Amino acid sequence: MSVLRPLDKLPGLNTATILLVGTEDALLQQLADSMLKEDCASELKVHLAKSLPLPSSVNRPRIDLIVFVVNLHSKYSLQNTEESLRHVDASFFLGKVCFLATGGGRLWTLSLSSLEMDFGNKGHQT
Repeated sequence: MSVLRPLDKLPGLNTATILLVGTEDALLQQLADSMLKEDCASELKVHLAKSLPLPSSVNRPRIDLIVFVVNLHSKYSLQNTEESLRHVDASFFLGKVCFLATGGGRLWTLSLSSLEMDFGNKGHQT
């Protein structure tokens, strides 16, 4: 088990490998299936993991993008993501990592509105 580095392996010709990391298996599988259904000029490979680090394997392909799927209603999901980030090399964060937040819905919208109002009020205080 080691830190993931973006240039550990040579890239495959016309191939992209995406690693989805998250605690919700069904959601990860649904996302992977949706991605694989899309018509793409290159071959797309999607791998799923509950957390990092990944087991050391000689056969593991080069990973081109890591997607951390975080459920906003689950403290465990956020903790899992934080712990997994320790196993990702800093150079991966230059365009090879993204975060997908799920479970926001109306609650998240209300929180953002409240936050904007708080900032607005602080700006007008004398």
